[in-house]
Amino acid sequence: MTRTLRELLGKLEPQECEAVLERAQELLLPPQAEIYAQGDLVDGLYVVLDGAVKEVSEAEGEKQFVRLVGSGDILGAGELFSNAAVRTTSAVTLRQTSLAWLAQADIRTIVTQSPSVLLWIMEGLARQLGGLRAALVRMVYVDSAARLTRTLVEVAERFGQRTPQGVVIDLMLSRDEWAALTGCAPETVSRVLHDLERRGWIALEGHRIWLLKEEKLQAQ
Repeated sequence: MTRTLRELLGKLEPQECEAVLERAQELLLPPQAEIYAQGDLVDGLYVVLDGAVKEVSEAEGEKQFVRLVGSGDILGAGELFSNAAVRTTSAVTLRQTSLAWLAQADIRTIVTQSPSVLLWIMEGLARQLGGLRAALVRMVYVDSAARLTRTLVEVAERFGQRTPQGVVIDLMLSRDEWAALTGCAPETVSRVLHDLERRGWIALEGHRIWLLKEEKLQAQ
């Protein structure tokens, strides 16, 4: 279900919420749409209302998957508050995605008048850092197969579509991107996925991954 910006602003006082809503511009983008590109000027931030977005970074001609973003997440806030002149990553939709965009000048006006809005943005950044920290800990202490299995469950809970057959993850992520998301080698991702398929716990259908035995995966 699509969440509204008002719902995501939650704890703010009514007048602070209205200050954001008055200046926010809502966007609806199709799959594979570029929200911004690495090197673009930093001009504001985006709040994901519904959908899925991947952030990627390019260096020396090689693209690296950075993170998977969904409802309630904020895009571009780190660059905005670090005074970076240009985007350090690109953001691309993985499915139809609705966003709220706030221009840089409007954000400065809002936080000057309503400092609690700044705290709301910083809470979003803190959640992002917490997710990165948890991923790093998992990379150190959890083996590759368990990492991938747990990631499948987490992604399914957040982005999956529940059907009578099971939960389907349909995000058009490549094996290399799954590898970056889990901190595994692409060969390991392929091996573990095919092993889970052989057990009958998942089914692979192109880029789609069906979780058929969710309880078995959750127990890993």
